Amino acid sequence: MKILVYGCGVIGSYLTHVLCSAGNDVTVCARGRTRKILEKYGLRIKHKLQNKKTIDRPRMIGEADENERCDIVFSIMQGQQQTALLPTLARVNAPLFVLVGNNLCAADTEREFHRLAGDDKTLLFGFQGTGGVREGNHTVCVRWGSSRLVCGGLHSFPSPRDKAALRTAFAGTKYGVGFMDDMEGWLYCHAAFILPIVYLSYKRGCDLRTASRNEVNDITAAAKEAYALIKRAGIKIRPVGDEAYFESRAKMTATNLALRAMAKTFVGELAATDHCRNAVTEMEYIDREFNRLRGIVPDFKMPVWDRMRAAMPDWKEVHRIYDK
Repeated sequence: MKILVYGCGVIGSYLTHVLCSAGNDVTVCARGRTRKILEKYGLRIKHKLQNKKTIDRPRMIGEADENERCDIVFSIMQGQQQTALLPTLARVNAPLFVLVGNNLCAADTEREFHRLAGDDKTLLFGFQGTGGVREGNHTVCVRWGSSRLVCGGLHSFPSPRDKAALRTAFAGTKYGVGFMDDMEGWLYCHAAFILPIVYLSYKRGCDLRTASRNEVNDITAAAKEAYALIKRAGIKIRPVGDEAYFESRAKMTATNLALRAMAKTFVGELAATDHCRNAVTEMEYIDREFNRLRGIVPDFKMPVWDRMRAAMPDWKEVHRIYDK
């Protein structure tokens, strides 16, 4: 398949690697320093947990040719950056577009995309569970297994045609593709778990090793409050029935143990605090948009969430500390 990729950061690098491994004709659209590094050194990844290195050499371009048709376009970048890219994406000659990453403005994004591109192009939203950091001419990637893409429409499953296209794109690899019927709900539920980790990371100077047991346990307590808010605001909980997770003492205990183990190891750095250091604008965007959701039900109480959020420095100070 002919596949065009926008965004070759940590998450985009691994997704591009998998697409290349599947034998696709992959083109990466990049500019500036990223393009120079990829052209000179190739797409180099250190797979931390797998203790291996890979090098791929996708075709590099600075701008897509509107006359060149491709089968799928993947845009892998921060949510607030996706909005700015929509006019460019709308001009690409392709039937299927997948926006991968944190996007709490998915409804607005879909509406604007179709305003620009028309209704004959399909827009899906996706999320890939990998972490890591860019170091010099390569990416350090942390992932469990071969990772997977959760993918779907705003409020619907992908069509049979689009499911088949995505399965074909990753055929021959161990990479998983899971389909979701409501990605708006899935992305809000994901943020419900991510933001408490963000708040604690900034409180602890992006060093979760210094966090206490009670502070780490607060992550799941805050997430439970957030799930209840999401449901009260009329957004679907996804995956289906996921809120029942918080009613299981055994599952909550296991999650708290896993979070404490993560916080004390390099996994916590690569999966959480490194991203907090290097993507302050994205973290602020997720916080702002989730807070906007709270405005729908302003009387809804979230005491643990509010305590964690109040304990971190304000966003102006966070930018001062970490922006380079």
